[in-house]
Amino acid sequence: DEAIAIENGSPYGNASSVFTQNGGMARYVMDRVSAGMTGVNIGVPVPRDPFSFGGWNDSRFGVGDITGKSSIHFWTKLKKTTTKWNPEDWRDWTS
Repeated sequence: DEAIAIENGSPYGNASSVFTQNGGMARYVMDRVSAGMTGVNIGVPVPRDPFSFGGWNDSRFGVGDITGKSSIHFWTKLKKTTTKWNPEDWRDWTS
């Protein structure tokens, strides 16, 4: 909760990362962090087309994302999540 508060206390919300073997904790962080992109067990993800790239709060490019179909969704607040799990941890993510 302290790390989430630090992340959400920033005026920017471009990207965040969480490293864990616990799928419940990954979902907990993803649901609460104010960032446009979140990496789980991977550094800050940089998606390519057709995925959008952009952040929340003061980390926006004009009206929103700069690439992908979501660049036209002016009133939409999207969050992109990239995950990477070891095979033995995958079971925890889906349960």
